[in-house]
Amino acid sequence: MKKLWSGLLIMFLTTLIITSFTACDKLKISNLKANKHFKTGNRYYGEEKFKKAITEYEAALQLNPNLKAAFYYIGSSCIMVYRPGDDSEKNMEYGRKATDYLQKALELNPENKDIVQALGDINDKMRNFDLAEKYYLQVQKFTPDDPVSYYNLAGFYNNNGKYDKAIEMYEKRIALNPSDPEGYLYLAGFFQDKRKWDDAIRNHELRITKISESDLDEKEKSILLADAYYRLGVVCWNKSYQTPPDVMGSVERIQVVDKGFENLRKSTELSPNFPDPWAYMGLLYKQKVVAEPLNQAKYDKEYTVMINKFQELRKRKLASEQFMKDLTKDK
Repeated sequence: MKKLWSGLLIMFLTTLIITSFTACDKLKISNLKANKHFKTGNRYYGEEKFKKAITEYEAALQLNPNLKAAFYYIGSSCIMVYRPGDDSEKNMEYGRKATDYLQKALELNPENKDIVQALGDINDKMRNFDLAEKYYLQVQKFTPDDPVSYYNLAGFYNNNGKYDKAIEMYEKRIALNPSDPEGYLYLAGFFQDKRKWDDAIRNHELRITKISESDLDEKEKSILLADAYYRLGVVCWNKSYQTPPDVMGSVERIQVVDKGFENLRKSTELSPNFPDPWAYMGLLYKQKVVAEPLNQAKYDKEYTVMINKFQELRKRKLASEQFMKDLTKDK
């Protein structure tokens, strides 16, 4: 009887061991296949073939549900396929899949900034303003001292017509480091796009002050100042050109134009081979004609001088760039 029970026990254990090994082998094979699909998905992702990447990543997840990285990559691929403004069912499905997979990825890795950023991006594209704002603000908490997070939020608010909040983000960026000229440049650009010329001028002037006060070496400082004076001169031209005569009188227009000339000339002094300031000085003479039409003949001659100088410097610049390209080819 003991021999019978011993025999049965041995048979049971043998069957159990064989079954266990078979299950382990299947698991190993399944994981290997999953990894292969995942690598193929990565290749398609790198080649920007996102629909094919989605298929491969989903196959990888089906074979190995513990492949956590796949959730993020499927979500990211769906974002790339999704087309804002296309309300077709197929396109909306990509949006839903992106959200679902990214939320699952976030559950598995709640401290991953890239996942939160991606959730902000897809909700922004799908016009879910409140959710997009929520995720973008979370991203900022990960890197509160990173200027890029403020620029991203400012751009988001600007694109959604929340201009006061956009300005707030630009100003918070400046507050991170008030001596950094870059913050004033971005805020000036925002005001210029909104045709708030005086605010743009003020921030360009602040940028010039910060560059002048910086401890940069003189060569780098000269390059930045040449750019800053040029940008300020361009805004002055824009203010005059975009403002009709019934809104801006001749005296004010001449003041704006002269301010533009002053800054563009400073730019040419610091960077004599920079062609663009000469073009805008020519355009400023056209604005002088608007203010003083009786002097048109005089200003037209000055316009021609400026444009000829611009064309000469531009031709020289293009020739220099071509020479450097040819030199690189020879190497």
